[in-house]
Amino acid sequence: MESQSLTLQKQISRYAPIHLEPELTTLSEGDKEALGYILKASIVIDDIFYEQVWNSNRMLRDWLKTHSDYSSFDNLKWAYYSINKSPWSCLDENKAFLSTADSAVKLLTDATKPISGWKGVEYRAAFPQDKPGGANFYPPDMNKMEFELWKSGLPDQEQKDATGFFTVIKRPDALLPSALAPSEGSDQTNNSDDLYVVPYSKEYKLSLEKAAELLCKASECSDSPSLKNLLRTKANAFLSNDYYESDITWMELDSNIDITIGPYETYEDGLFSYKATFEAFIGIRDDVATSQLKLFGGQLEDLEKNLPMDNIYKSDNVSAAPIRVMNLLYNSGDVKGPQTIAFNLPNDERIVNERGTSMVMLKNISEAKFKLIVKPIADACIREEQKDYVDFEPYYTHIVCHECCHGIGPHSIILPSGKKSTVRLELLEFHSALEEAKADIVGLWALNFLINKGLLPKSLSKSMYVSFLAGCFRSIRFGLEEAHGKGQALQFNWM
Repeated sequence: MESQSLTLQKQISRYAPIHLEPELTTLSEGDKEALGYILKASIVIDDIFYEQVWNSNRMLRDWLKTHSDYSSFDNLKWAYYSINKSPWSCLDENKAFLSTADSAVKLLTDATKPISGWKGVEYRAAFPQDKPGGANFYPPDMNKMEFELWKSGLPDQEQKDATGFFTVIKRPDALLPSALAPSEGSDQTNNSDDLYVVPYSKEYKLSLEKAAELLCKASECSDSPSLKNLLRTKANAFLSNDYYESDITWMELDSNIDITIGPYETYEDGLFSYKATFEAFIGIRDDVATSQLKLFGGQLEDLEKNLPMDNIYKSDNVSAAPIRVMNLLYNSGDVKGPQTIAFNLPNDERIVNERGTSMVMLKNISEAKFKLIVKPIADACIREEQKDYVDFEPYYTHIVCHECCHGIGPHSIILPSGKKSTVRLELLEFHSALEEAKADIVGLWALNFLINKGLLPKSLSKSMYVSFLAGCFRSIRFGLEEAHGKGQALQFNWM
């Protein structure tokens, strides 16, 4: 136990805790009241994500939390579990840091006839040492071949549902607590061994109804028309499973409260990168910093036209990317392990093709990462004569370009057969890592392009490379099981 405690202490020490205190003085009384409901909805979203990661994850979480004050070792287990939101360590290529002996005990009080003094049958929630590739989006015994064979026999629309962002795949005889009968979750006719599709609105029905109710209350309180509209449409999306309108209103958000809430990223789906996990980012808009970044969003069309690749792969309808800067107040859901400093959404190719994407920068998280992680890494890894080039401005500017460059380059494509598809659907589980590597390298190219146009100072031409390299050493720590870490490894192998 002492050895395990020391290992957990070392693992926890790799993270730098910070305290978030964004300024709330810009909020009206109505928006402050709305913020309370939004934060409560975000807690519900967190619960959904725990369920998406692994089928016994919530039970393990509750057990570890209940037992966290039993000993210092139990406290360490709970602390590191809280960081990773699962029994697998994000910074150690998802290696398990708990064993079945550490896991949840569940009482089955109805397993026998009532007997005086008898509490019931106890069992532990054993978990696999290897993190399930399909998370809890697919049956645990399903492999890729079975899925492809089943999918190939479906009509076109049902194939789209099966590979869609907002569905899970089930078996009719699944014994999981959240399993639904095929008649409730799908119109498909199923044989006993068939798979079937269940929309998120049914799979997570109780949680999404609760979150939708809270967002509706927040919408009623808010004084911002834009925020009211987003909260209303997002609540409707939770219940209908149609996120198109709510993603459009998210892109158009113009409010002192900045909120991103819903299913977005597909990193957790290690089988196909089809399924989106729930997340929430709640912050306060930084209008000054936002206005300083308008340059980048307005240059996307020019960047697309000048990409160093054949014109056949370039998009004709790239839109200026709205960029919002906020100071993070609270996040939940798919925010495990190392914290993100920016994101570029939505991932729905329909919206990307029609309207492009929108970017959100987390300024206070970026500043904390640079001060507490990037600078110490640079001191250890960068040559002495180049350390002065490691600076927050080029580091942050590349992050902006990285996120912008998610929105350019090939998205919708036509295959040699003439079939229309997307890069994401064709690359499957390889897409996330390749997309992160692409955004990094194209981001450097874009910085050079903007410097040569005179839109950025020439002083960035050297500091951006050294600062980027320091950031590379930060990202590679994420390991080969994480998209950014794997994307970084791809870049190192080509240096």
